[in-house]
Amino acid sequence: MKKILSSLLIALCLLQLGSVWIPRAVSIKGRQYRNIAGIASAVNMRSRRIGKFFICSGASRNLRLELSHRRMYWNGMTVMLGYPVLLHNGGIYVSESDWQSTLKILFFPASVPRHPIGVITLDAGHGGNDQGAAGKYSLEKSITLKLTQRVAALLRACRYRVHLTRSSDTAVALKTRTAMQRARKSDLFVSIHVNAAKNKKVHGIETYCLTPAHAPSTNGKFELKRNPANRFDSNNFALARNLQYAMLVRTGAWDRGVKRARFAVLRDITSPGVLLEIGFISNPAEERKLNNPAYLEKLARGIAQGIIAYHRDLRPRR
Repeated sequence: MKKILSSLLIALCLLQLGSVWIPRAVSIKGRQYRNIAGIASAVNMRSRRIGKFFICSGASRNLRLELSHRRMYWNGMTVMLGYPVLLHNGGIYVSESDWQSTLKILFFPASVPRHPIGVITLDAGHGGNDQGAAGKYSLEKSITLKLTQRVAALLRACRYRVHLTRSSDTAVALKTRTAMQRARKSDLFVSIHVNAAKNKKVHGIETYCLTPAHAPSTNGKFELKRNPANRFDSNNFALARNLQYAMLVRTGAWDRGVKRARFAVLRDITSPGVLLEIGFISNPAEERKLNNPAYLEKLARGIAQGIIAYHRDLRPRR
């Protein structure tokens, strides 16, 4: 009888996602959380704690969470969560916001809403009198234009219709860039940028998608406002994950992770979108790479491959 009652209590504490039962959200310190060990068990992943890390593994999936931190790793790739991983009464918890916008997509990729992908808007950052970041001998606006044009050529060869927010060294206002995406009714929006930092040793690639509503961005900024493009939160993350992974595989660059921000070009678009930071022009070695045609080709192919991989993930399963 005790076993039956225990099973009933467990069942009452579960929610079903498709054919898999997962722990429901619980309130801890005024915020909703999910027990990650329970979720991992539901999808046949083994879990264990090793020091400050909580690790879930199974089949071709590996999740490593850093306790009391926002950083996690999925199959070795860095992803930044909105809230720190919580250790509570011996259990490991992730926020409901992070579950819905990040982890659910990783555990259940089929949960990402499907949509057509035929038209893509590529946005070469900066231009004209807005030079963007400057290195020792090159400018962000020139690198992003070269790369964006090459990505467009690769995608067009795969029969996508591609529009550019700029095809020459001209200044384009941020509002105009998002307005172009809306006017063309494109199915994806990818904005390409080059990073810079005061510390010249900083290097690597990072990909940003829009911060979910009522959650902090990676830089810690928090606002309650829900932006129009938040309705694509699941797709935004799925696109960002595919792009970050493909660029890393192609280039071997340092992984700075999938991150969240409320960038102006991401807030008001009417399709899933991301912003790419393809390297640090302030780092001498990385500036040389960003001006090397062979390396730019690797980046271009990585970006195109990431978009195609995202498209492939959305196709109906047979």
